[in-house]
Amino acid sequence: MPIILLLLFITGLFVSAILGANNASACFGANIGAGFVRYKTAAILAALGVFLGVIIEGTKLSRAVYHGVLGEVSMEAMTVIMVTAIIIIGVATILRLPLSLSESLIGSAVGIGIGSQIDVNWRFTLMVFTFWVINPFFSAILSVTIYRALSYITPRVKNILTLNYIYGKIASALSFYVAYVLGANTLGLISGIYAPFIPIRDISPLLFGLAAAFGMYFLSRRITESVGRGIIGLSPVTALVSQLSGAITVHLFTQFGLPLSITQAQIGGILGIGIAKKIVFMNKRKSRNIIVGWIVAPLAGATISWLLSHMIQSSILLF
Repeated sequence: MPIILLLLFITGLFVSAILGANNASACFGANIGAGFVRYKTAAILAALGVFLGVIIEGTKLSRAVYHGVLGEVSMEAMTVIMVTAIIIIGVATILRLPLSLSESLIGSAVGIGIGSQIDVNWRFTLMVFTFWVINPFFSAILSVTIYRALSYITPRVKNILTLNYIYGKIASALSFYVAYVLGANTLGLISGIYAPFIPIRDISPLLFGLAAAFGMYFLSRRITESVGRGIIGLSPVTALVSQLSGAITVHLFTQFGLPLSITQAQIGGILGIGIAKKIVFMNKRKSRNIIVGWIVAPLAGATISWLLSHMIQSSILLF
């Protein structure tokens, strides 16, 4: 393996580990806050889920960038995309901005395509953009259905201990399932960027899955418990329904090779419950920041990758 590819592969492992750490709160933060499941149990289930997700279904996103957004494969393009991912992750972490990695990667692919004059499949790209808009609304509709079903079933369980036991089991299963979907979609997207350059076909999903599982189990405790305490103000049922509706939505669109944000889908799920209960859950300032983040992520990815591509071309011309 060439040195440059080895360094880029290490970068991919780093991005995967940070992805696991940052998205652990989406997988089981609400369940920790509700007291449904212990951190260690949820973290183990989620780590296993994200690993199996990229191994079993990650290939469904393997063509989202190459032969999806971009028509050609080049080492330069991969370099720019991964460097852009590192920059965006760093800025988002420092400034605590809710930026989607999958949206940033797709935006980066568009930017490098324009900057390096690589063919961009605008039909597929516009379809992805369209489903980014559909994603939270579809999840909202699904969450209304799930919430109303639970509202009909749970009052029939008279024993509060039995009800909490049921919630605990559902929460444990959700920790695994949400992480599984994250692995299949976003981690599969990352793994697919490396697929044309790795001689052993299954090595990148395996190692990236292990890196994400490591980040989810060892690096996520502080942010997960912090986010969990914030989310639980919505109520245990709200947390469970938003997670389930978001995961089902992203898992469904994964079957069509569409990269989506699972956090975006979960926010849509919370919105759906608000509609069902005719109340407003979300802090307006936080909601505005999240929406702005959805818009900024692909634009930032496109802009940074476009600038990097021009810097690379300029340096080549100088030498």
